[in-house]
Amino acid sequence: MNVQLLSQIVEELSALITGALVERVYQGTGGGLYMNLNRGRKKFILLFSPDRAMPRLHLVTAKPLIDDPAHGFILFIRSHVSGARIMNIALLNQDRVVEFRFTRSEKEYRLVFELFGPAVNLIFIDSSSKVLSVYYPVSPGEHVVRPLLPGMQYVLPEKKPTRSSDEALLVATGTGAVSPNQTAERYYERLIEQEQTLSIRAEILSRLKKSLSKTVRLISALSNDLRSAEQGEEYRQLGDLVLANLNTLKKGMEHAELRGYDGKTVSVRLDPKRSPGQNAEWYFKKYKKAKAGRDIIVDRLQQANDGVFYLKSMRAKLDQAEDQNDFIDIRAELVDKGYLTGGREKQGKALTEGASPVYRKIVFQGWEILVGKSAAGNDYITMKIARSDDLWFHAEGLPGSHVLVRNPRNEDIPPEVQLKAAALAAFYSKGRSSGKVSVTYTRAGLVRKPKGAKPGLVTLAERKSVMVRPENE
Repeated sequence: MNVQLLSQIVEELSALITGALVERVYQGTGGGLYMNLNRGRKKFILLFSPDRAMPRLHLVTAKPLIDDPAHGFILFIRSHVSGARIMNIALLNQDRVVEFRFTRSEKEYRLVFELFGPAVNLIFIDSSSKVLSVYYPVSPGEHVVRPLLPGMQYVLPEKKPTRSSDEALLVATGTGAVSPNQTAERYYERLIEQEQTLSIRAEILSRLKKSLSKTVRLISALSNDLRSAEQGEEYRQLGDLVLANLNTLKKGMEHAELRGYDGKTVSVRLDPKRSPGQNAEWYFKKYKKAKAGRDIIVDRLQQANDGVFYLKSMRAKLDQAEDQNDFIDIRAELVDKGYLTGGREKQGKALTEGASPVYRKIVFQGWEILVGKSAAGNDYITMKIARSDDLWFHAEGLPGSHVLVRNPRNEDIPPEVQLKAAALAAFYSKGRSSGKVSVTYTRAGLVRKPKGAKPGLVTLAERKSVMVRPENE
């Protein structure tokens, strides 16, 4: 926090909570130190966050979830200032150092908050400036300028040079519309949400890349296995040759030169311990085993190819995601499909029109257009919501959203509405950055989902196509 903003926050805190009673001290789920305060029937929640990546001090409007067990420093503070009163709040040395003075049972304590980014610290001292407890203890050492340990005398740090920061934009204008504490709270809420969103996106992207790479390698391995399995047809032909020449073959032979059906001579390996009939049966067994293996490989290859399509569609959804709810929905779906583990945010959430629906709803010229936000969302609007006469759109050959124009009265959908839906399907697809995209469309009643198909995969009985420019809402 920059000095100018911090100064305004301290000034406001002095006016609001000087003389307030400390009713409770606890640690929130984010690791911050929270104090519940009461002054003249007015309740306040004060946050001291010693997060070195984002140190901050301000009032908060919502009570945080309590995190147990708490940091030892917070437990120590709780034992000394619960039931105390705040007597003074001051910005020390016109720097990013804030001092809170407490009194309880005629004893005075001071909580000093140094908000210097990587060097942030909370220090609890008595009236003689002796350090009682430190959030981040600093032991003496060769390169340690200012050690901080219980029992030492607290000395103010040297004034740090002012640095430019985006937080300068937060300084209250003095209009009274939004207070400094409210400004800081809103700013950091947005910043934390952005960081959480980026973290979730990075996790999803990493998992998608790994899963896609793994699936592509599987396809390569299965393709090699398929080529080997296709030798089964050769075993059948050899078995037929042996069977056709039983009268010329004898037990004990290790190989035979037999004329094939194309007139060419074929060298056939035989097991000398088997009779000619048993050798023919041996080749047929090898053929059946190879054929069964081939069917399994073909099935697995199809599943792997479907998996690649699904993962690419989820990557496209990730690129199109607009807020944290979108990322959480994508993550929950990947957890459900086994591509991610743990963190089941919103897991099991019904695919309904809830607070964070799985589709976007757009109204254009009075017509309702739905756009799927995930593979599960695509399935939902196509297989659950769509009616036979609704019009269905999808970018041709590209991962992307299913788009549905609702047609409850079975009317002719105007051409401009159809073009708008096609443009949305192009925008919410992998072809978003293209000049023009080919979009397939058909009546929703002609869209089918094959049994066992991955989410978002469908087949069309009939289709038409239109070239459009991608266009957002």
